[in-house]
Amino acid sequence: MSKLRARRSELTAVMRSRNTREGYAQDWRLFSAWCSAAGRDALPASTDTVSLYVTYELERGMRVATVARRVAAIAWHHRLAAHDPPIGGDVRAVVGGARRERLERPQGKAALTVEQLLAIARAMSCEDVLAVRDRAILFFGFASALRRSELVALDLADLSVTRDGLVVRLRRSKTDQEGRGRDMGIPPAARRRSICAVAAMRAWLRERGPWRGPLFCPVTPGGALLRRRLAGQTVAEVVQRAVALIGLDPAAYGAHSLRAGLVTAALASGADSVQVMSRTGHRSAAMIERYYRPDLFAGDPLAKAI
Repeated sequence: MSKLRARRSELTAVMRSRNTREGYAQDWRLFSAWCSAAGRDALPASTDTVSLYVTYELERGMRVATVARRVAAIAWHHRLAAHDPPIGGDVRAVVGGARRERLERPQGKAALTVEQLLAIARAMSCEDVLAVRDRAILFFGFASALRRSELVALDLADLSVTRDGLVVRLRRSKTDQEGRGRDMGIPPAARRRSICAVAAMRAWLRERGPWRGPLFCPVTPGGALLRRRLAGQTVAEVVQRAVALIGLDPAAYGAHSLRAGLVTAALASGADSVQVMSRTGHRSAAMIERYYRPDLFAGDPLAKAI
């Protein structure tokens, strides 16, 4: 029976993505440390313990969304250990009360616009290996709308260069945990050649070489390629370095700016939600709207009146 329970825990854990499991592990360490300092049991924890922990985190300024994720992590770890989750009405009441009291707006990184990408292309005119790699990450990341975890998970074998453009095989994604995979086609830029994802990727592939392994890899200050997978955080750092070059605040931008930028540019230029969803992999138009960063001053109803 113990082996069955262990195997059940393994299969249950697989249902969450690697990023989610890593986040939950960090949340659980923080909760366990608080319980230890407070002289309370972390596993199994009582509803009173969790509600007090939630109150503690909120009082020290933690965002409600972050606290809610930590509650989910606590419940997850209890299920893995075959305990009932200690998430009763008290816990839900504290989190719900904080939501009503604070009325927090979801935090999201600013979307990169086409004009900003064009300015970045001009600012990154050098041809050293690092610049070639970073341009490929930026322009391919924008055109593909892949999450940073998906970008760094790509292998050379997942990419094909054809007469029509790039064919990308996405083996797994946040919305495809079963690993069915999907193929994506990215044609060359029709108008803005300086930010063409296909041209940028071709240039990177020439520098990278044909060795098997990760599509994107670290580059040393001296220009040497390290044959290992790039960390997801590096994608965010690439974006932040790029926007700093054109005088933007790096703190407002991150890897998600590429994905939000594609959605915003596509919808603003007249693409319909179905077209955008085929690129982003979203399953509903409602999800697309969360990535749309419209120009607040576009479409003035008084433009012809005053």
